Amino acid sequence: MRSHTALRAALTRQPARILLPVRSALGTSQRRLASSGPKQTASSSSSKPTSNYAAFYRTFTRPLAKTMLLAVFTYQLVYWAWVKLETDEIKAEKTAEIAGLEAQVKSLQENQKSK
Repeated sequence: MRSHTALRAALTRQPARILLPVRSALGTSQRRLASSGPKQTASSSSSKPTSNYAAFYRTFTRPLAKTMLLAVFTYQLVYWAWVKLETDEIKAEKTAEIAGLEAQVKSLQENQKSK
């Protein structure tokens, strides 16, 4: 039967991480993650050195994309709230205007009947 970490590693196609006890200099036991999968190392003979630009984008593409996505989501949320408040305000103004005009029509009709 497979352990929980091995099962997760099989499902996510990542090497399993196992907690191994390690003795520190003081004699207390600590746990450290150890990967049971093979280490990924780039062979220097088959690949050419990467440029600083490629290294930058390889490192920061995901965080920048997440930040941009969060910024766009926040902007859209604030814009939607602004539009919602604006339409509610316009509806209230129109309703008040209609009520005032209806009252004016009613008073004019009463004045016309009394003549």
